Amino acid sequence: MIKKRVALFALSYLFAHNPEDKNIVWNNFIRLGVVHNAEINRNGLSSLYRIKRINDNTFRDLRIYAHFFESVSDIRIRSKSSNKYDFNSNLYHFTTYVYHKSGENLRYHFNQGIGALIKNEKEGNITSEIGWAYDKSDFIESDEKTTYLKSAITIDRNFSNFKTKAELEYYHQISEVFLFNLSRFETILEFQFLINENWSTVFGIDREVYTESSNRFRIDPITVYISINRKSLFN
Repeated sequence: MIKKRVALFALSYLFAHNPEDKNIVWNNFIRLGVVHNAEINRNGLSSLYRIKRINDNTFRDLRIYAHFFESVSDIRIRSKSSNKYDFNSNLYHFTTYVYHKSGENLRYHFNQGIGALIKNEKEGNITSEIGWAYDKSDFIESDEKTTYLKSAITIDRNFSNFKTKAELEYYHQISEVFLFNLSRFETILEFQFLINENWSTVFGIDREVYTESSNRFRIDPITVYISINRKSLFN
């Protein structure tokens, strides 16, 4: 039931739009490459499909990450939507849904809050977010929701031949701790080297750092990947 709700909300937020917008432009990206998982010390296949739409006031984004290894897989589906406020175009409210299956562990995640465009230029942008979040995770053998305060910052930088992205999110658990304290940092660091308008190579690191090191969704959850990126494959 929860899985169906996550899928329904993700699709509804992704494809919702203002009927007054006549020219809706979608961008899509697909990646294939290799990935190293430090948790199991194995190499595997890395893949990503992303579709997004941005106009003056709204943002819709769906990402499907899938890393495949010999005996396990790590799959994450993330849907995010945001809308700018009419009284200040540098402020927006956002909603995010995440379905994450890592090996036998499963997590349903939701967060929402307020964000700010600290810097928005052709050369890149900086955004900051605060809000609240909750998880439902089957690996803790409990039906209780884990609730958090969320804070995040994202820095994108564009150069002539490459791009960089750094994302840092912190979830501070404020609900009662039943078995595990799941307060954590989630980080993504990427370097994208442009080949031409549609093709590029991407080197990235994805890591989760838990404040209680013995209580983790994944043990030593670090992945390093190198991929070929294709833009506008289906446009």
